[in-house]
Amino acid sequence: MDLEPRILTAFLIIGVMAVVCIPTALLTLRRRHRNKLRRRGIKRYGH
Repeated sequence: MDLEPRILTAFLIIGVMAVVCIPTALLTLRRRHRNKLRRRGIKRYGH
């Protein structure tokens, strides 16, 4: 299975974006959830 270099490059760019964006999004969502709980009065979340 030999792919064209153009298609291979496209998959490589998509893969790199996914590897960078998914952990960043998870950390951001977790931080927002923690801040929301803290505003409601729950001080220690996840400890």
